[in-house]
Amino acid sequence: MFKGVDHVVIAVKDLDAAVGRYETIFGAPVSERREAPAAGMKMAFFRFPESFVELVSNIDDKGPIAKRLAEKGEGVHLVAMHVDDIDKTVAELREKGVRLVGDPGPGNPVKGQVFVHPSETGGVLTQIVQR
Repeated sequence: MFKGVDHVVIAVKDLDAAVGRYETIFGAPVSERREAPAAGMKMAFFRFPESFVELVSNIDDKGPIAKRLAEKGEGVHLVAMHVDDIDKTVAELREKGVRLVGDPGPGNPVKGQVFVHPSETGGVLTQIVQR
């Protein structure tokens, strides 16, 4: 069952400039920064009691964030929804005919990430997460 928004990921061209803007908007410093060289991206997190906002930018011209920025520019990259039982939720979505990305298939436990395809949600990539 869906419990609410876990986090929102926003793609930005200039991570340092975006961090400065969001620090001003939120009135709080960035909580953490990380890089994922294998994915070609760098991230900055603003953590809140029940959720977080993640800013992502590309390290080079490869990877999903570089592609997203080139095709669509800056903006919401994905919305992650918190669920209480990811295997059950994915099975229910599968039964409803919802197109999923990363679905391990019937009878297989979810390992890694599962997304509702943007074609199902008006263009919004929706991640399903269980904490």
